[in-house]
Formats: sequence, structure tokens, C-alpha cells
Amino acid sequence: MVSEIKSDKLSPSTATSLQLGDASDTVTIPTGATFTVTDGLGVAAGGTGVASFAVGDILYASGTTTLTKLVKGTGLQGLQTNSGATAPEWANSPQSVMTAAGDVLYASGANTLAKLAKGSNDDVLTLASGVPSWASAGASGSCLQVKTTVVTAATATTTSTSYVDTTGMSVAITPTLSSSKILVFVNFHGGGSVMTPSYTLLRDSTQIYMGDASSSRTRAFYGGQTKENRQSFTAGAVYLDCPSSSSEVIYKLQWLAESGATVWLNRDNGNADAAYSTMSASSITVMEIGA
Repeated sequence: MVSEIKSDKLSPSTATSLQLGDASDTVTIPTGATFTVTDGLGVAAGGTGVASFAVGDILYASGTTTLTKLVKGTGLQGLQTNSGATAPEWANSPQSVMTAAGDVLYASGANTLAKLAKGSNDDVLTLASGVPSWASAGASGSCLQVKTTVVTAATATTTSTSYVDTTGMSVAITPTLSSSKILVFVNFHGGGSVMTPSYTLLRDSTQIYMGDASSSRTRAFYGGQTKENRQSFTAGAVYLDCPSSSSEVIYKLQWLAESGATVWLNRDNGNADAAYSTMSASSITVMEIGA
């Protein structure tokens, strides 16, 4: 009986199959010996069919006779089933999303986690554009912010008989909370020739703070008459508005003049640089008031 055969190659005597022993036999590869399968060992033969792995890779069945590796995920990710329920996948876990103390976890979409970084001390959590956000705390009736525009130039005029923007007389504000109210102050100084000027207040393109409709009368918050040339006058408004928005809004003044007349901003209609000819200042101010 031969106990050892030395050969560089064993080949089948016929066909292409080479059998080592019978079903009841045991084929042993000694510890420390290297057994190399050049083309990999298929799943049906007890192998994986995968030529190599990296540390942390996971093996899973991608078919009834096929194994596939899932490359390892990143730190603190969790293993879950994909949306089609066909294979495992790595997904961000709450621990992987949260990177700093005080972060808040929320859904930024269906089955999607996102973080809201912590706010400042005394901030309150609110909703803006459908997602949570931090905002400055404001008790009911408190002033949260103030914006103002001051116009000192006297170069703006109008002869328009329909409302047009009063140059420079606008102010933008972005409410901290959509529930806030906006208190608007208008302080207009001007003058002109003999006329009947009118003034109206707008939020963006919407006319606000005006008189009721009546026949063909012009709706305004102020309409005055000057009886003399070079007469100066003041138009003021105080109005509490409810924009119901946390997006930027613009408050502005519009004006119109009687046909054939001219209205000036910050000065009368006189051309003489004399003590009786005035140069004034005007302003529009908005205050956000906590609801």
C-alpha cells in the first residue's frame, strides 16, 4: 500500500473531472499547509464565491445560490433592510447623526433622520417651512426686533395720479415667529404745489391700513389738501399688522398727486434757499411684537 505519492500535477485519466477518494473517505489538509483554489470555491461546493474581503465586511445571500459581501459602513451606522426589503444596508443611526451635545433629532423626510443643531440659550423651538428651528423667545407683547429706514434726501417727487412707491420709504423685516404681529410707524414730511396728495401703506404688494371703499374716492390712510404753494405737511400712520409669516416682508409707502400737481418728499415746493423753505426728514419703522 502506497502511503505517500509525490507529484507536481494530478490530472483525470478521462474527461475533465478529478475525484479524490470516495464518499466515505476523508481528505485531510494538514494544519499549516496551503490549499489554493485558483478560481474560487463556489457556493454549491461550500465556498463563498467571493475572492476577497476587507475587515468588517458582511456576507449575505443575494440569491438562492449566490453570496455577496456588504462592505462595512461608517462609524455608528446601523444595519437595516433596504426600502425594497431585498438586501441589508447600512444607515445612519441616531448616534451617527448627533455630533454635538444639545443636538435635536427630527425627520427631514420619509424614513430620513436629520439633526437640528442646538440653539442659543433661552431660544425656543418653533416650526419654519415645515421643519423645526430655533427662535428667540418672546413673551406675548414683547418687542422682538426693530427695523427702521430714515430718509433725509429731498430728491423724490411724484406727479402720478395713481399710487406709486415713495422712493426710499420702505423697510424689510423677517419675523422671528409666524405668530408675531408687526407694529408699523410712518412719519412722512413733504410739500408741494396746490394739490390733494394721498398716501397708502403696503405689505409687499398688499394695501393695508386704508379707509373703506366709497364711490370713486381714493382709499388711503391719509389724504390732505394744501391751499398755498410751498406749503409743508405731515402724514403719519401707526398700524398693527398680522403678516402670519416667518419669511421676509416689506412695508412701504406709496403716494399720488392731484392731476397737474407735484408732491415732494422732505421739502416744500419752493426753489429758493431761504429760511422759510424747509428741508425735513421722514422715516418708516417696524417692530416685531410677540403674540
